[in-house]
Amino acid sequence: MLKADKNNFILWGFTRFNRKFLKHHFHNIYVKNSTKKPMNKRTLFMVNHSSWWDSLVIFFLNEQIIRSDAYGMMHEEGIRRFPFFRKIGMYSINTDDRKHLLESLRYSVDLLHHDKTVWIFPQGEEQHLEKRPLGFYSGASYISQKVEQLSIVQVSIYYSMEHHKKPNLYIHIGPPLKPEAYANYSRKARTQLFEDKATNQLDQLKQCVIAEDHKSFINYGRE
Repeated sequence: MLKADKNNFILWGFTRFNRKFLKHHFHNIYVKNSTKKPMNKRTLFMVNHSSWWDSLVIFFLNEQIIRSDAYGMMHEEGIRRFPFFRKIGMYSINTDDRKHLLESLRYSVDLLHHDKTVWIFPQGEEQHLEKRPLGFYSGASYISQKVEQLSIVQVSIYYSMEHHKKPNLYIHIGPPLKPEAYANYSRKARTQLFEDKATNQLDQLKQCVIAEDHKSFINYGRE
């Protein structure tokens, strides 16, 4: 597998580019944060995956709100085509290669043991935003079994065309899942629990979007 190879200068430049890029392409960036405690260490973030924007949104969230030493998985093919992403904290995963997959998961565990944050797409690949079931793979469950005192946070992303030329972006950072809720679960049962939690949170976010209920959100899209 290809490990992350962070470069502080590239991170500095990409942070500024990405912030302006997202604010240019989205009319509003609404964020609801249901987590009041710091999430910048030993936290596994699970994010639904429906667009190529998602990775840039994650980077923006970490820079604006989480402020952690963050790492994320990217398909091996994409990393080989765009090795630049290793410089901002991405590392490879290939679900078609069992050895590669296990190396990626073990690397994730090691990062968390060193108090980093790890961001993953449990669906494995882009799926339509409205597709149900979400179809989670078991990687997050594997990680949760290997890391003690791990915080698990669901992040929901929803894109919506509304009253302006540019779309709105909605994000909900959910509350940490309580370890006792899944501590005695098998890997399969954990995976289903994580998927159910993610589905409920995403569907609730969708209802807020439809109702144009912005009162619990902060707009990060305006200067």
